[in-house]
Amino acid sequence: MTISISVIVCTHNPNPELFRRVMSALVAQRQVDSKWELVVVDNRSDVVLSNRREDLAIPVFASVVREEEIGLTPARLRGIRESKGSLLVFVDDDNVLADDYLNAALEIFGMHGHIGVAGGIISPIFEQQPSKIVLDSIGLLGVRNYGDAPMRALVGNVVGPWEPIGAGMVLRRAVAERYLTLAREPLRRSLDRRGRSLGSCGDTDLARCAWDLGLYSAYEPDLRLEHLIPAFRVKPWYLIRLHFAIAYSGTVLDRLRGGSLPVIQGIRGNLWYWLAAFRRCISLNPYRAAVRLADALGRYKARRLTLG
Repeated sequence: MTISISVIVCTHNPNPELFRRVMSALVAQRQVDSKWELVVVDNRSDVVLSNRREDLAIPVFASVVREEEIGLTPARLRGIRESKGSLLVFVDDDNVLADDYLNAALEIFGMHGHIGVAGGIISPIFEQQPSKIVLDSIGLLGVRNYGDAPMRALVGNVVGPWEPIGAGMVLRRAVAERYLTLAREPLRRSLDRRGRSLGSCGDTDLARCAWDLGLYSAYEPDLRLEHLIPAFRVKPWYLIRLHFAIAYSGTVLDRLRGGSLPVIQGIRGNLWYWLAAFRRCISLNPYRAAVRLADALGRYKARRLTLG
């Protein structure tokens, strides 16, 4: 039987307790209407994952492959190459899918041939409740719920914050193949997590490959998952770093995809940029001021780049 859907889980030194929950949710998928496969990409973990199958509850039907180039983008690319399905589902190593996720994906993409990529509702499961001061930043952790009505768009300027992200992303193989071609570019390969870097937006680049092919992005509320969020990820210091990384990566991606952001040059350009940034921070509390400055610094660094 032809494989209709491939689930790709990329991980580096996974938390065993969380990872077992991820695997359990995949094993517990309701009877899927078509044949599917599970590909676990071990992104250079300190202990080889293929030797830890029992400890991590990796099911016997899963294939485990090792990618030696560190980084989320190389891991995703390896998963695409190793998979065989006409639909791909990316699952992070802290994502617990609803038990009908795969069937919902098959139904949505089977009924709507114009959809190239989709995401859905992501509910947080916090190890530690975030403090009030950081609540405005929680959306950066992939928490999202935009209601019970599907939303779909063909071009970028009408896509809102519901644009699909890596957690639970479902896409057609043609979209993934397009990304394989684009990601040969070194700068693109650096957009996402790599070592200690919190780089982001590789998943956004991947999702926007649907537009390159004339296909729609979609928000589909029937796609539901839980995001297991450890305590350190709701700490102010972590979220400030994340603001910087997303501002930088997002600006680089906009420029790579033909954005018209001006490059900051010269003493005068630098001075006006930072005067405007500091003016926006004057009336803010310390955390929000730090966030604004992190955003400004990330955009500044990206706009100083000379792109080939």
